[in-house]
Amino acid sequence: MHTVEPEQTGEKRLFVKREVPSPYLMITYHVPQTGSEDYYALDLLNSILSEGESSRLYNSIIDNQQFALEVGSFYPEAFDPTLFYFYGICNDGVSAAQLEKTILDEVEKIIKDGINESELQKVKNQKLMQFYKTTETINGMSNTIGTYELFFDDYKKMFTAPDDYKKVTAEDIKNVAAKYLAKQNRTVGILNTEEAQ
Repeated sequence: MHTVEPEQTGEKRLFVKREVPSPYLMITYHVPQTGSEDYYALDLLNSILSEGESSRLYNSIIDNQQFALEVGSFYPEAFDPTLFYFYGICNDGVSAAQLEKTILDEVEKIIKDGINESELQKVKNQKLMQFYKTTETINGMSNTIGTYELFFDDYKKMFTAPDDYKKVTAEDIKNVAAKYLAKQNRTVGILNTEEAQ
């Protein structure tokens, strides 16, 4: 029996009380499964947001504002519709609400203003280097074949993956951000010693 979770139509929030040195925050959005038509744009969006110290989240929230000890995003491989995650650990004196706002501000910048071509080209280059490096060994090649057979329904799609990444435009990134990273599609969880009033 195969069921699909119904569309989320409003933001959900939850709080978990636990003794922690700093508040922890997680924000999730419903996104399609690996192999969907938006997969490559979402994967590159994830890299723009959090891959490396020059990524948007690290550069803005850790380097410039110093609001977080750790911050990032990830988009896991999945057979079924899945989640696009944001996470963060607050710096000393920073509330979960402040960190949440700064993460959502970075998301809103992409939805409103998009990204520049050099930023897009940088993450495309990173993805292509990772892809080719993975396929240099027998083990890496077999894992990649298996990944494409399992998640994309055809191992031959691995041969078009470099071109599929290259085809993604800055407008595609802006569009998937607006499509999926919307308030009504969001769940926010906070782990902290006390719930903020």
